[in-house]
Amino acid sequence: MTASDPAMPSAADVERLGPWGAVMAEPGDEPAQPPPPQPPRSAISEIGWGIASTAILAAWLAWQWGWVCAAAGVLGVFVHEFGHLVAINGLGCGPGRIQIIPFFGGAATMRRAPDTEFKSVLIALAGPAAGLIAAAPFWLLYATTGQADWLKGVLFVGGLNLLNLLPAPPLDGAKALGPILAWIHPTVERSVMILLGAIGVYAAVRLSQPIIAVFVGLGVAQAVMGRAPRAPALRMSIGQWLLSLALWGIAFALCAGVTWSALPHEA
Repeated sequence: MTASDPAMPSAADVERLGPWGAVMAEPGDEPAQPPPPQPPRSAISEIGWGIASTAILAAWLAWQWGWVCAAAGVLGVFVHEFGHLVAINGLGCGPGRIQIIPFFGGAATMRRAPDTEFKSVLIALAGPAAGLIAAAPFWLLYATTGQADWLKGVLFVGGLNLLNLLPAPPLDGAKALGPILAWIHPTVERSVMILLGAIGVYAAVRLSQPIIAVFVGLGVAQAVMGRAPRAPALRMSIGQWLLSLALWGIAFALCAGVTWSALPHEA
């Protein structure tokens, strides 16, 4: 095994080991080469798969929680992922793409991984922050008609984005709050991810959501096996760490506020 093997970092790399043993980038390092481009699919197949995936997602949500939540879920997924997409392209990680994943929601893919932890935090937070916009039409319908059923859409959008901010794999919180916790110590990040991920699996099982339980369980298994939750990147400065923590707190407070506002309250 040579000294350049990534499994055996050199002595110089030991000084900059990042979360979970990954060697972090430093200013002046050569950027990682992007993966070879995949053969593009035809526009017809892209559109067809997008329509089919959206229809499956909407049908599943309607079966589980009703048509108002289905409408809120589909709209919320697109707005949430569009927030990620804007951040991905704006921070030089694009071109990004939005994919709808039946039964799970959606994903915004990027051409190259963020080269700094701070960019990773901004991209992760952009989804939940933008996703709250999807609650506005349901609030407007409730204010116009006075029908409380529309608040289900507000609650659904707010609740999903709030849960998404928790640092449990594979949620956005694992990519947003994960680097913040790892800045303290990698063990802190791993422990929190395993703990909250296990709670998420338990909650999904109790709520009779086996697909979600399996999805979160896979992320927990990766954390247990010690696999890094993200690609190596330039570590945050103390200023970026404080700003990242503040931005996560603001996003969490906004999502919690929208969720709380849709709950029934006693007069």
